[in-house]
Amino acid sequence: MCLAFRPPLSLAVRSLSSRTVLCDTRKLLHSTWPSRKLSDGSAASPPVAAQLDTAAAPMENRLLCSRFLSSHGISAQDQLAVVLLNWTLPQLTPRLWHTATLRVCADGGANRLYDELPGMLPGESAEAVRAQYLPTAIQGDLDSIRPDVVDFYRRHGVPVHDLSGDQDSTDLQKCIAYVRQHAQEQNLELRHLTLAALGALGGRLDHSLSSLSTLHTHRDLNLVLLGDGNLARLVPAGRCTIRPDRSLEGPSCGLVPCGGPAVASSSGLRWNLHDTEMRIGALVSTSNLIAADEVVVESDADLVWTTQLKVQHS
Repeated sequence: MCLAFRPPLSLAVRSLSSRTVLCDTRKLLHSTWPSRKLSDGSAASPPVAAQLDTAAAPMENRLLCSRFLSSHGISAQDQLAVVLLNWTLPQLTPRLWHTATLRVCADGGANRLYDELPGMLPGESAEAVRAQYLPTAIQGDLDSIRPDVVDFYRRHGVPVHDLSGDQDSTDLQKCIAYVRQHAQEQNLELRHLTLAALGALGGRLDHSLSSLSTLHTHRDLNLVLLGDGNLARLVPAGRCTIRPDRSLEGPSCGLVPCGGPAVASSSGLRWNLHDTEMRIGALVSTSNLIAADEVVVESDADLVWTTQLKVQHS
């Protein structure tokens, strides 16, 4: 566990939750990319995300709001799309399903919808729940979905798209492409769209890492990963204001530079960053705590924001 503490101490030792945190702040630099050098003397390269097609320039003053999680839903001008992946669905699934205008199952995510949703709505019969909660479409290479599940949804008029010819993209990426196409057809600006990927975290580590990579690939999209009691979303380079739903998120949180080194500052956290250099293999801000209704982050590279999701029953 490593927390980002403020300099100028050359060696800071703190105790938190009976654990000792040792941070060498000689690795904390007070400069910004692109002119900065890393603590080992090497020149900093542009963030990995800045080299992607969807990342031509940093996004300034972006607002990341978690209002879509609550029972109040989202504003009239905004839309929510949900993608169900093949891992345990969060208890918030029925609530998000009702808020969403587009609901897509990624291959084996249809098994999860068929098997798990009736258990989240114990007041109704399994047959009634399955007939009521029909996805807009099922996408993927269809190597995980069960034959009985395919038959059920096809009988109920759900389109099932076999995209097994494309082995260079994941089922989540195929579903994101479907959502993007829908947004274009509806003339919906992406800034008014939130895409929640349910079951995107947990289970196989390679799947979780792939989901985190997808955040960076689609940095222009308000993509939120949920699963196994966690939420993750991208904080693009520049200035970002985060408004977590503190009734459902936290207090634990983190800011992690998954795409490369970053220098960041923050407010609204228990242990804020102050022109702090972070990178994998050195210091990262994990096991931090949300301390305000707004968290403001300024960074020269993309970061992943994570929060603990509280258990909520529908």
